Amino acid sequence: MKVSMGGGLDEEQENIEVLELPFSTACEMIQTGEIKDGKTIMLLQYLKIQNFIPE
Repeated sequence: MKVSMGGGLDEEQENIEVLELPFSTACEMIQTGEIKDGKTIMLLQYLKIQNFIPE
């Protein structure tokens, strides 16, 4: 649950960062290794395969 600018609860010691960037940039970030989170990679690849977001 996002409760502040960074998201998460203080007592859970979460460090959630929300970024907004072009879809093509996010896909490039997979190739360069800047995005390493499996869930994020799978979501971006799914969106690309399904043509949800035109490049």
